[in-house]
Amino acid sequence: MRNRHRKIEPWMIVVLVIFLLLFALINISGRGKVSLVENAFGSLMKPIQSVLYKGSNAISNTFRPIRNVFSLDKENQELKNEVLKLKKELISKTMLKEELEELKRLRKAQNYTIKNSINNNITAEIISRDADNFYGMFVINVGYNKGIVKNSMVFNENGLIGQVFESGSGWAKVISIIDSNCSLSFQIVDSKRKYNGVINGVGKDYLEGYFYDETVKASVGDKIMTSGVGIYPKGVVIGVITEINTDNKGLLTKLKVKPFVDFKKINRVIVVPPQDTFKDKKKNEKQ
Repeated sequence: MRNRHRKIEPWMIVVLVIFLLLFALINISGRGKVSLVENAFGSLMKPIQSVLYKGSNAISNTFRPIRNVFSLDKENQELKNEVLKLKKELISKTMLKEELEELKRLRKAQNYTIKNSINNNITAEIISRDADNFYGMFVINVGYNKGIVKNSMVFNENGLIGQVFESGSGWAKVISIIDSNCSLSFQIVDSKRKYNGVINGVGKDYLEGYFYDETVKASVGDKIMTSGVGIYPKGVVIGVITEINTDNKGLLTKLKVKPFVDFKKINRVIVVPPQDTFKDKKKNEKQ
């Protein structure tokens, strides 16, 4: 059987070495002139070099868009992450600013109540709401361990919110003035017109009520506040009259009031225990 592997002749190795040496000499930079042999060899190699160069460029150009796509995807993802980070920081700063503004408003309301002889008020946060009565009832994070008991008044910087109807250690349930079970006495915010009446919650974003005296001179736009009759101290603002109904004799039969408090946006509140609590406390301290 004949040997299929052809033997490499020594002369072939010599030619290959010379070929490589000449190729290397041609590619040495900084030479001004080449020899005739180098020139002939360079002319011979030019087509081969051109094919190899174009081939390598074609391959490089083929894969360059792929590399660019991966590079762009990476850059886009980095940009998205940076934008997301900036958005989170902006939201965080905005929320913090809003919370600080809300606390300032609550503090202002607290100072107002202190000037009006309402003491021992406590700031609280809403921690849950009644699923069946979302804006009518909610739970706050303070309870009887802080002196918060049934009939404690709840309000914020805008006005009256409601009252505590049940409390535990570290929590209390609040019923708002818009709940259909809530009723309170009011009067017009006007020292010259001391008209009193009663308003009730109707389970919506407004209150309905009437004046005790049907001949009073009240108008749409009049503001009302607590009268001091019942559990609420006098002078806490409630809302503004938006509608007045009269009978054929011109007597007032019913009115509608829009609360100053937006019950969809409350998060923090001020709670004030019943005033008789302080009277009993001071009485016990004297004894």
